[in-house]
Amino acid sequence: MTTVCQVTLVNLTADARSAGESLPRIDRPAVSAEEVRALLRNFLEIDPVENAVAEPEIRVKVRNESYLIRTGQKKLLVYDVARREQPALILSLDEVMAELDGSAAGARAAEAAKHQLAALQPPAAPPAARPAGPRASPPRLIALGSLAVLLAGALAWLHLGPGRGTVPAGWRALARAEAGRRQAALAGVYLTGNQPGDHGIVIARAGEVKLFELQALDAPRLVYASAELGSVGAELALATDQPGGVIEVKDRDTLVYCGESYRRVP
Repeated sequence: MTTVCQVTLVNLTADARSAGESLPRIDRPAVSAEEVRALLRNFLEIDPVENAVAEPEIRVKVRNESYLIRTGQKKLLVYDVARREQPALILSLDEVMAELDGSAAGARAAEAAKHQLAALQPPAAPPAARPAGPRASPPRLIALGSLAVLLAGALAWLHLGPGRGTVPAGWRALARAEAGRRQAALAGVYLTGNQPGDHGIVIARAGEVKLFELQALDAPRLVYASAELGSVGAELALATDQPGGVIEVKDRDTLVYCGESYRRVP
């Protein structure tokens, strides 16, 4: 924890070693991480009888968060003051410090983003089933019909080219070979952030992009879009068929779309 926090001791001595119902409340406006750790370490060792009678607690404010901490069975019980209806987190001393310095929340957000990005990958195609006999079954006929529709759509795309949204004046398409080479270098995942509500772009190698929004619990909201790589003056830009128009390529690791800046995920 690099910043100081505000600590309030309730029914505790100044060093948090003893508890009592008649002890005055102690407010400490600027406490370092080392001091917080020392207080919590003492708090863990408090006499069980004193703890049961006085019900002491340590309140910590850091950044925009407020926590209420109690102890029992050599563990720390941490409540989020803004969400008192939620049960306490039962944590070790190191885990509490991770909650206070924000690293635990950051790790949870990164893990959630990782899982949501994994959900964007298309599932592996199941192996084709062998036909039972010379006569085509109804599922096989349906699959063949779907394949014909996909082929027809692909031929139409090749003939007509990708549709485009609003494209700025001066945009011009790159030659196919150059576009393929440059888009291959841009292929990857780009995010505005890793919190629910943040947006992402997946650039594929074959004239396709995916636009998505991270969700707190569910899989990302996902939109598939066609894209054609071109340029506006000296800058590259992907013209899409979405209302947002082009995706500006600022550099190899930075995109701008609808006024938001996206950074490549390592």
